[in-house]
Formats: sequence, C-alpha cells, structure tokens
Amino acid sequence: MGAQQFKKSVQDLELINQLIKNDILNGKAGVYILPVLTKKIEIATSLFGLKYTFEQLSLHDANVSENEQLFFWVRQPKDCEDSLFNQNILKICHHYQITLKCAVSIQNTDLKIKLYVNKESSKSTVEVKEAAEWLMSSFFEKFKNKSLETFVLTHANESSAVAEPQTNMGRMARKLKADQLIQQIDLTKTI
Repeated sequence: MGAQQFKKSVQDLELINQLIKNDILNGKAGVYILPVLTKKIEIATSLFGLKYTFEQLSLHDANVSENEQLFFWVRQPKDCEDSLFNQNILKICHHYQITLKCAVSIQNTDLKIKLYVNKESSKSTVEVKEAAEWLMSSFFEKFKNKSLETFVLTHANESSAVAEPQTNMGRMARKLKADQLIQQIDLTKTI
C-alpha cells in the first residue's frame, strides 16, 4: 500500500472512530448508515420528520471530489426504543428502495453490526477499536468505484450535502413536507 493510500485510510478510520466515539459519549444506542443514491432531499426530510439526527458523509476518489457517494449516518434518539428505530429506518429504506444499509448497535465495548444486502442480513460483533476498519472494508468498500486506486470518506461538502433551510418559511415548508412524506411511508403498516 502506498504512503498516500495509507494516509487516506487512516483519515477514513479517524472520521469513523470520531463519529462512534461521539455517539458513545452522547449515549446513543444505535446508528444506521444509509447510502443515498437518489431522493436525498426526501430522505433527509423524512428523517427530520421523525426527529432523527444525522451526519452527511461523502465517499469519493482521493484526488478528485467529483462523483461523490453520499451517506447518512443516522442516530437513534435517546428516547426512541431500539425496535421502533429499526422498524422506522427499515420502512424508510423500503420506501426509498435503499437495499444496502448497515445497522450499528453500540453496547459497552462492542458494536453489533448488521449489514443488509437486499433482503439478506449478516451479523458481526466487533470491538469498538476495530469498528472503523470493519466498516471501511466490509461496508464502504462495496460502494468504491472499481477503477479508483484510492478512495476517501469525508464529511460531505456543500455541493453534495442536503442544506438546512435558512429561513422560517423554509423550515415551515420542510416541516409540512416531512409530515406529508411520513404519512406516505405509513409507519403503521408492516413491510
């Protein structure tokens, strides 16, 4: 592995480790990592409607930030039960046809990771200190463009991220749209 490629890998691991560390410090029990291929505004608005906070991450070529793949790192609210959080996220994924996703459950010094590919899921338990390496090699690697030598995971830049509304009217419009989308998804029915 070349020096630059190793440096980028360390940068990726540091970002993931920092996100996990922050989630542990803030008492978060679970996280979903969702690739956002289409309808990023609708997905973000749906998450807003459920009051789920999320970080926006970008996977792209280490040398060029074009052709970015956007990911949402969705955090489970403290007052939301595991089963309800999982159910709601899976319904959002079903509605927006997100077939590859990753669930991370934080339990003391271990992370239970469930990787969903279509309707199949596989489970792994890894120590917190090994989680970033596992996520890069087993999850984010699936989205790497095969022609790229190196790829890097960063916080999403302004051109690819979903921006927060800057006015009261914008926030009101987002709230109305969120209510409409949550109603369309129909969280009460089973999938």
